[in-house]
Amino acid sequence: MSKKEPKRDASSENVSEPKKDAILPDPSIEAMTREEAMAYFDLPVWAKPEDLDKQFWKLGKIYKAQKDEQKLADLAAAYNIANGTRDRKLAEKKEEETSRHILGKTSKQWKEFWHYEWWKFLIAIAAVVFIVAVIKVYFMSPKVDLRVASIGHFSQDTEILSDYLKSNTKFKNPDIGSANVVSDNEEGEEVDPYATQLAVSLMAVKPDLLVYDALTAPVYVNSENLAELDDLYETMKATWSEEELSHIEPFIYSRAQFYEDYSEMLYELYEDELEPLTDKDYEEHVYGFIIRDRVDCLSLGYTVQWEGDASIIVGVNVGSGQLDAAKKLADQLLKDIPTLRAAYIESHPYVEAED
Repeated sequence: MSKKEPKRDASSENVSEPKKDAILPDPSIEAMTREEAMAYFDLPVWAKPEDLDKQFWKLGKIYKAQKDEQKLADLAAAYNIANGTRDRKLAEKKEEETSRHILGKTSKQWKEFWHYEWWKFLIAIAAVVFIVAVIKVYFMSPKVDLRVASIGHFSQDTEILSDYLKSNTKFKNPDIGSANVVSDNEEGEEVDPYATQLAVSLMAVKPDLLVYDALTAPVYVNSENLAELDDLYETMKATWSEEELSHIEPFIYSRAQFYEDYSEMLYELYEDELEPLTDKDYEEHVYGFIIRDRVDCLSLGYTVQWEGDASIIVGVNVGSGQLDAAKKLADQLLKDIPTLRAAYIESHPYVEAED
């Protein structure tokens, strides 16, 4: 039979040995001056830092070999005095105690803080600016309630149309964009290389009203952007005066007409990729209203740059989110051309003499 092992006291298990108290340097060492500390290392006060380091490591190896922790503590204290660390820390502590504190830090501490932490504040400021901009654009700025896209070889004074809309309609924050696009450059007109990209972006946000020159409008009939306005034209003829109707003409067109007008260009670019025309493509519809008079165009803010046909065509985007409202606005705007013309002539008294 095996001998029974003596019972172990459970309380004696997992009991760690008490930690030894830290060995403190001798008070006489801590009270040394720098000169005395240098003498401790058998060095003159003017000795180089490298000589002090050599003596420190030399004595440290000896005391470690001897396992003399008291001498190691004394050595470390003497070294901090000899290299100036003790006096520097005492000076910093005194400065901290006597200096003016701002939010718990001295001016020196703030300088050091900003030296190392400035980039964090820069990022924080940039983030705040971004957040404020987002809030301003999406929450504080008035929401755009109408979009007008003007695409053609003309310049536009957008303030004229903007002022009219704000003063005479329910739309108080319209967005009016314009792209000077040269659709047919047989006349050698200067072309803006970014105009086509701008036109694409203007159409991408689904504008309500569309304004084109005579050469550009057919392109957008073919791409099915212009709404059919046959019913609107019938209403105009029934409710407008002869004077009001004299300022506009219906822009009647079809996709088949577009194929005929631009057949040479289409077959050159697309060859056999063109879709065959259907019976519906031959149907003619009113896709907008032509304004031929130069002063009428100017009264809406448009200066057509073609030497020949100086007309513009006002239509409605089939993709408008408020199609009925856009049609009513087109009716109101075009009906008010005589009034707008009179106001423009009053502020530009010689404009008719330029014809």
